[in-house]
Amino acid sequence: MDRIRKLIDVDENALIILEAEAKKQKRSLKSFLEYTIEETARRLESPSEEYKAMMDDMLTRVAEGKVEYIPIEEIEKKYGL
Repeated sequence: MDRIRKLIDVDENALIILEAEAKKQKRSLKSFLEYTIEETARRLESPSEEYKAMMDDMLTRVAEGKVEYIPIEEIEKKYGL
């Protein structure tokens, strides 16, 4: 994977907090930031396996007619909205 350099501006207080967390993890600040950014990107890239399984189950239940829907008006009435 190619690496790209980017210059970023970070709030001083945020930087202090991030440096402290990096030290707790026995990492350099640079290593900690790179790891955190890459992990966040991976999570955002695609849904988790748990979410995919939940959606597959829901779609199967909808196709089989096993899902009951409550009209929004009933929900609003029940909660006084």
